[in-house]
Amino acid sequence: LGNVYCIAQSYRAESSHTRRHLSEYTHIEGELPFITFEQLLEALEDLICDTAQRIMASKHAQMVLDINPGFKVPSRPFKRMDYRDALEFCREHDITKEDGTFFEFGDDIPEAPERKMTDMIGEPILLCRFPKKMKSFYMQPDLADPVVTESVDLLLPNVGEIIGGSMRIYDEEELMAGFKREGISPDNYYWYVDQRKYGTTPPRWLRSRVGAVSYVGPSVRQHQGDVSVPQNRRQVQTLGC
Repeated sequence: LGNVYCIAQSYRAESSHTRRHLSEYTHIEGELPFITFEQLLEALEDLICDTAQRIMASKHAQMVLDINPGFKVPSRPFKRMDYRDALEFCREHDITKEDGTFFEFGDDIPEAPERKMTDMIGEPILLCRFPKKMKSFYMQPDLADPVVTESVDLLLPNVGEIIGGSMRIYDEEELMAGFKREGISPDNYYWYVDQRKYGTTPPRWLRSRVGAVSYVGPSVRQHQGDVSVPQNRRQVQTLGC
């Protein structure tokens, strides 16, 4: 099929008490085979910029400006920043945890300090290579630094995170090791394992909740803790990219 995507309703099972997490939301997922991690980042740039350009050239542009009068279509390329570099940025600019200590490797940077960092930088950021222990079992480790994954969150000033994505593990043995590490039974994921067992392409995923232009208004954080499938086969379409 090549590049594909699905648009489906998703439901969050776990408790969530933040202003960006919804219990029910529209989930947009895309899968792009045979690309590198850098090409995944470029696909995210293209998705955001192309969608924004189309909307701002349409009759709906004024609606966007009513919500966000200062909105401008972002320009490419977006800034690349590794998770390790984000920790260093926070340290250099005195962005700390609530208890006043600095973030260390393996810490999740919460919404408020993450947004403070993003607003200080003042441009879209592709925040990359999060530690393996912070991410889901199916994310591909970075070959040059196996303690981190080939993962990314797209952060925008005045909004925060709007899209998440990663390379996916396509080796069966490595995937099974991920199940074991996280204490997850692979039985419920037999269909996912079979894709690796009987052959698959190296897949890369990009994921968004309410559409690629959610940054013109309120944002919703991208949850990476599930493997979702289309609820309706008719919702699977090919991407024109």
